Amino acid sequence: MKRILILFILLVLTLPMFAATDTSQATEYEKGSQIFTFRFGPVVPAFMFRSNLDPQWLTFDETHFKIGGYGAIRYQGFLNPYLALGGELGYVFDYDQSYLFTSVPFQVKATWLPVQGTIELPISVGLGAAYNSYEETSFMSFLGTVEAGVSYYFTQNWGITVSGGLQVIPEIYTDDRSDQSTIAGFMPITLSLTYRGQ
Repeated sequence: MKRILILFILLVLTLPMFAATDTSQATEYEKGSQIFTFRFGPVVPAFMFRSNLDPQWLTFDETHFKIGGYGAIRYQGFLNPYLALGGELGYVFDYDQSYLFTSVPFQVKATWLPVQGTIELPISVGLGAAYNSYEETSFMSFLGTVEAGVSYYFTQNWGITVSGGLQVIPEIYTDDRSDQSTIAGFMPITLSLTYRGQ
């Protein structure tokens, strides 16, 4: 699982070199264009980091989480022909043995589209917060995401996207529960239905 995560991060970081933008070509978007996206798919627990426990790092098998589910809706407007900014509201669920973990993330998301047309390569980063529940406790936490995908538009306005990414949800305590602080990573693998318009 660590190898897959490292390869994915390297892909996201190097993709712009292979998909350089030629500003002389016509683009699909202009300032004010909009994208609506409906997303769903499985979510894979990637890791857990617990600084005060041994072992500190837990990988997929060691977290005891199963493969869960992810769903979200997203709206973005374009600031220029290549960069869109908007928000995403999602829902994550996963099981840790007999307990249910749920998370409702809401985030500001920026998407860069270096390749546009019938085939597109969206690369997104997001920051926000998540309302999490586990066993009988619930808490708010920060949230950070990074993802990349491949889109195919079967009409001028409608397309499908397959994407993968990493969601990081920290649970940080500064009081007498500081030994319970944990940073969890999840990898959503989603299929999206996208509508793009002016």
